[in-house]
Amino acid sequence: MNPTRNAATAATVQSSDEPEQLWLFEGGVDLSILRRERAALALRTRANNTARAYASDWRDFAAWCELAGRRALPATSDSLQLYLVHLARLGRLPATLERRVSAIGAQHAAAGARSPVDVDVREVLCGMRRKLGAAPRHAKAAVTIPQLKLMLRATPRDAVGARDRALLLVGFASGVRRSELTAWDLADVRFEERGAVLRVAKGKTDQVGIGSWVGVHKGQHSETCPVRALKSWIVERGPWAGALFCSVDCFGAIRRAPMADKSVAAVVKGAAVAAGLDAALYAAHSLRAGLVTAAGGAGVGTLAIMARTGHRDVKVLLRYMRPASALAVDPLAGLL
Repeated sequence: MNPTRNAATAATVQSSDEPEQLWLFEGGVDLSILRRERAALALRTRANNTARAYASDWRDFAAWCELAGRRALPATSDSLQLYLVHLARLGRLPATLERRVSAIGAQHAAAGARSPVDVDVREVLCGMRRKLGAAPRHAKAAVTIPQLKLMLRATPRDAVGARDRALLLVGFASGVRRSELTAWDLADVRFEERGAVLRVAKGKTDQVGIGSWVGVHKGQHSETCPVRALKSWIVERGPWAGALFCSVDCFGAIRRAPMADKSVAAVVKGAAVAAGLDAALYAAHSLRAGLVTAAGGAGVGTLAIMARTGHRDVKVLLRYMRPASALAVDPLAGLL
């Protein structure tokens, strides 16, 4: 079994209960073409990052099946259960195991094959969650407002610094994902009296591109005002149409190419080092987690935070709230 086999090539595999129909006459139905198009549509329903993760997960499963002498597509429930046990022995977290199961199920669905994800597989996952726990072990720290101020003061006073200050402040204040942050064009920004409004054309929870608007209010202090920082960067950047947060080379020349979303983590880590913080604790996600933690600590309601971040599940949102907000609200205030 070739471990790099993708959904498009796998789409020719038949399920055991669906007989193959040969296209013998002009005007007939060519099922192979329909299956390829179905596989392509299935891939388009997922975010790019998710699609890449699923492809990597599938390659790992296919490689394991080859080593174990098992068939990857269609796979049996027994093979999938043993694969999950193998992953657990390697120290993989339950969240990783659940994503692998989703990826393998999606690959089977795209290929028109019967999914190996059944009740027995779900029971194995449930047992592993109880045994291993579901909390992430290496969650990055949320950037606090005092830490953010240190980062901002440590950024250089040049084109790179202007971009990075705007990136840090707008990333923190908007709470958007790094992929959404780097996807903004200048045309997506509109300034109003109370702040800036930015259009998110497409996101992880909006794969069909309905779009939404995120408001970033003016700050009370000039050094931490995201709107002021954004305007300063646009002046430095220039009024040309294209990526809002574009690349800046090592000589300080502004390039008309968008930053890679992974570069946001480099900006956060670089600012942390300049501020005397441990860069290993921070990443791009620290800005989004920082907004949630700061808002929760200020007593902002969960629904209001979810409206800003786009979270659909309260349980997922609560994972973003770091220990700093644990004592923000006293449900027994004045009673004890």
